Amino acid sequence: MKIGVMGTGGVGGYFGGFLARAGMDIHFVARGKHLEALQEEGLEVVTNNENFRVRIHATSEPEEIGPVDLLLFCVKSHDTEKAARFALPMVEADTVILTLQNGIDNAEKLARQFGEEKILAGTVFIESTIASPGVVAHTGKPGKIIFGELKGERSERVEKIYQIFRNAGIEAEVSDNIQRVLWAKFLFICGVHGVSTLGRAPLGLILDCPETREVLEGTMREVLELSKKCGIGLPDNAVEEAMALARSYNRRFKCSMLRDLEWHRKTEIEALNGMVVRLGKECGVPVPYNSIIYAVMHLENKKIENPVWASQLLER
Repeated sequence: MKIGVMGTGGVGGYFGGFLARAGMDIHFVARGKHLEALQEEGLEVVTNNENFRVRIHATSEPEEIGPVDLLLFCVKSHDTEKAARFALPMVEADTVILTLQNGIDNAEKLARQFGEEKILAGTVFIESTIASPGVVAHTGKPGKIIFGELKGERSERVEKIYQIFRNAGIEAEVSDNIQRVLWAKFLFICGVHGVSTLGRAPLGLILDCPETREVLEGTMREVLELSKKCGIGLPDNAVEEAMALARSYNRRFKCSMLRDLEWHRKTEIEALNGMVVRLGKECGVPVPYNSIIYAVMHLENKKIENPVWASQLLER
């Protein structure tokens, strides 16, 4: 099976690294200094248990890769539509596209570009990031992929991809209700990413401070109520499960949205708390915690995207 990876960051680099080490025919799309390091030195994956380096094929041009059998879509959620158009040379009639992104609407975006029949939805549970060009660093528990067909059937293609992951040493699980899985992860990251980024603090400090812990739980409960209105069968104890998961993370864990803010890069706020706010208005569900997080982080995004705009306003 020929595999393409769209986005070679903490997710694409980690799981793609394991697939490359297992000898898969795999090709990575990357850019900038990270791409240069991948081409010159290969991909290094640093974990709690082991470190390894693999020589890989990495390029900034999907045309150089050509059509693939499986395309792992691992870009930031705000880049989904642009990346989908860019990835067209890698997609043919039988290509399967598996999204492993944050948020609940990436499969829908990809389906508009490629057709729903090509899309599998998934999510990952992992603490990983680009530590330096060419190096992906992972902490905490081994990364895990949960994925499945949009309609829940256990198809032949899902079984084949599952075996490929398992043979590469990747912890994987097939879900017969991937929408519920996506919403459970959505609830978790809207809380953890939103509050940690707003507080500019690693997760351990957010959990230790009673006031921020209360905001974290409140943010998650709003997503739970919204999920019920949207017909998603999250269990009543979904917030308790998400809080338990948060407590299992390394206390120094910094979510990707906080790292993006610190590095002055556009964050995924629109796909996370921003999505909660938009759906809350549509469904008539009050989401005050998420609204505050979104308002502040939306402003931060505007400052990052257009610093000239911000400076000009201050000069008035």
